[in-house]
Amino acid sequence: MTKGACSNCGREAPDLHKCTGACGGEDMYCNRQCQKKDWKMHKQICPRGDSAAQPLTFLMPAVDGQPEVPLRIVHRMDGIGNSGVALCFSDHLGQDRLIPYADLVYGYWDNDEDEKRDLLNAMTEGEDMFTYDIVTTPVDRDIMKLKPGEAVFNNDKCPDAVNALLSNGIIKDTGKRVNVGYYQNLPICRIHAPQTDKLDPETARR
Repeated sequence: MTKGACSNCGREAPDLHKCTGACGGEDMYCNRQCQKKDWKMHKQICPRGDSAAQPLTFLMPAVDGQPEVPLRIVHRMDGIGNSGVALCFSDHLGQDRLIPYADLVYGYWDNDEDEKRDLLNAMTEGEDMFTYDIVTTPVDRDIMKLKPGEAVFNNDKCPDAVNALLSNGIIKDTGKRVNVGYYQNLPICRIHAPQTDKLDPETARR
């Protein structure tokens, strides 16, 4: 048994059971009943048989004069211990699909092929200075207690990115809403991606 919070009901306890499926124990539950109730959400990261896990890469549509760009989601803890989501550049469609965006935003290689490839490599390796965006907003537990895998998505600051995540099935709107500072009525969504490492606290508060 493991200490933590149930991914279904949110109960914090020292006697939770980790899922033993393909997710590797990503989610924990009070009992079989909680696990069954959460299966519709959990199966996105814990497929059975020939089913595939939720893809974590997608093509961000062209917005505000910027070209479309391939991205990947990174699910990490934010600066106050809740789930956070960063969008990083992806080479799942090949590095050349990043060139129009890189040329517009970072275009300083002066036709130097080696410099261009170095930049594209740095973008896809997820270096912090090349993160596309952080789409979640930390919320204090006194304001809203989130379940594991839930996060507050800032559709005020980055509406196009949040809509793209929803339409690609990478996150699911729970129907809950919260006000954080001057951001009002922000959606709380379940993240269909395994958690990796932690976001730097200062980065998470940007």
